[in-house]
Amino acid sequence: MARTACMEAVVERAAPTAAPPETAVIRLVSALPDGWDCTWRLEEDRILLRIEPAGPAAVHAWLAGALVDSGGLRGWRQGR
Repeated sequence: MARTACMEAVVERAAPTAAPPETAVIRLVSALPDGWDCTWRLEEDRILLRIEPAGPAAVHAWLAGALVDSGGLRGWRQGR
């Protein structure tokens, strides 16, 4: 059985005026490209995403675009 690519990413709240994590995760998941699946977990001001089937370069590019393009995610940034 072939193994699908999977990527874990972290998004952190960078501004106190940013949308709450519960809202931000919905906005992120709804912006996923077709064919990508995602599970997520909230940890206070952090969102942990596990996205498949996508590799690191694709996920980082998508996430950077989603955070810039969506005014609803203003105040959130890619974490470590």
